[in-house]
Amino acid sequence: MEGTVLTPRSVVPVRAGLIFCAAVAAGALGFGMFAQLVWQMRPCPWCTLQRLIYAAILLSSLAGIAIDWRRARLGIGCSVILLAAAGIAAAAWQSFGPVDAGGCALTLADRIVQATGLDVHLPKIFSATANCDEANVPLMGIPFAIWSLLTYAIIGAVMAFVTWSGWPSSVAEER
Repeated sequence: MEGTVLTPRSVVPVRAGLIFCAAVAAGALGFGMFAQLVWQMRPCPWCTLQRLIYAAILLSSLAGIAIDWRRARLGIGCSVILLAAAGIAAAAWQSFGPVDAGGCALTLADRIVQATGLDVHLPKIFSATANCDEANVPLMGIPFAIWSLLTYAIIGAVMAFVTWSGWPSSVAEER
C-alpha cells in the first residue's frame, strides 16, 4: 500500500457517491417523518420496511465515507446498490403487488421489521399504523411509494456509476 498514489478517479467519485447517497437517504427518512408527524400520513408495513432500507443505506454510506481503504469503500458501494435494489422491490410491491382492501396484515415487510425489533424500540419511526391501501397516497399526483421507488433508483444509479467507474483503477492501484 505504501507508495500508492490516490487518484481522483479512484477515490473521490466513490466517496462523493456515498456522500450523495447518505444525503438522499437522510432526506428520504426526514421527509417520511415530516409527512407522518406534520401531515398525519400514517405508515404501512411496506413504508416502515422502506424506512429501514433507507436507514441501512444511510449507515452503510456513512461507514464508507469514514473508511479510507478503497476496496472496502467499493464493497460498501456495492452493498448500497443492493440495498437500493431491495428498496425498489419493496416500493414496487407496495405499488403494484396484490394488496387486499383490508390491508396487508403480517406481510414479509412486517416480519422483517419485527425481526429487527425496531418497531418496539423506535415505534415513531418503524411502527406501521396504517393499512397499505391507506398509506400509499398521492403526492403531486404520484403515489408516495412511486416517489420512494424513484428515489431508490437514483441512489442505485448514482452508486452503480461511481462504483463501477472507480473499480478497475482502484483495484489495480492496490496491487
